[in-house]
Amino acid sequence: MTDHASASVPTADETSLWAALETLDLPHRLLKELAADPDHTGELLMDFAGDLYRAKQVGRARRVWETVRDHHPDPQDRQYASIELAKLLREDQEAKDVAEAERITDELLRPGALEEEPAQLLGEDLQEIGRWQEALHCYNISSRRLLTKAPEELEDLDDLSLSPLVSRLLARMNTGLARDGHDEVALGVAQRQVEGLQEFSDEQDEYAPQENRPDQEVEALYSREAFDHARDQGLLTGESAQHGADAYYRAAERELRKQAQESPETRRSVVLHGVQEIVEFAERFHLDPADSDTISTWVTLEVTEHDPRLGPWPPGRNEACWCASDRKYKKCCGSPSNR
Repeated sequence: MTDHASASVPTADETSLWAALETLDLPHRLLKELAADPDHTGELLMDFAGDLYRAKQVGRARRVWETVRDHHPDPQDRQYASIELAKLLREDQEAKDVAEAERITDELLRPGALEEEPAQLLGEDLQEIGRWQEALHCYNISSRRLLTKAPEELEDLDDLSLSPLVSRLLARMNTGLARDGHDEVALGVAQRQVEGLQEFSDEQDEYAPQENRPDQEVEALYSREAFDHARDQGLLTGESAQHGADAYYRAAERELRKQAQESPETRRSVVLHGVQEIVEFAERFHLDPADSDTISTWVTLEVTEHDPRLGPWPPGRNEACWCASDRKYKKCCGSPSNR
């Protein structure tokens, strides 16, 4: 690691992390991103480790997660890394690795240890392997702020903010507990989610131009395959895009969540597009391809309900993320850390 020092001087709390990163032989591209965006060091490293894992470079992924767990100054990032490590070690199924996974999990589950957002992720992992009692413990933590309010005080919150209660409801049902008032709120959220999915499925069989869908908004973004080309051509100039595709999609996710809070009755979809179609559309109508209004006009005139790229937002937490990262939504743009 040779190129970060001139761009960013780590604080005293970060010194241990940067020293550990020196041993990992990180790619130059990632080093530049880490130096340019020190506030998101944990997210960048976690994303990189996930990419290594999917590329079957399991040993390297493990070392990155261990480095974040052992050296990152933010306890929340350390917990996220611990959760990923425990899951990886369980998959190996070797006795020593399974024992280490249990040790990590026990440490996370000790009283007062888990923070709310990592608790949601750990709960989902434990739920997947049928450990409902421990999953419920995690969901009670991730729902902590919601549980401090009376059920009737939650009416103004959007369904995405209430989603930890849905997870908690499922765990309570699987551990044989009677419903409480917060479970009734969660049932309402779950019912609306099912109805929304059914409505979207029904509408796939109906043709309707975008301008005839006033209750639905479509967010258009460059696809992962087109991202670098779009940025090189000056079609993507926002600050988030300068930090790479993942930062670009995370920023879009945060904006979608903000819009959902402001207009919860509006259904939202996402379409990922290429460069050439936008450039050709802009030329045809004498528009600027880098102007966001051009993209909006393209959506209105060109994107129909039958477009195979069009998908509902948000997807289910266990479904593929809308950004086409090959990760589940809950561990990508839908991660509780992306707020």
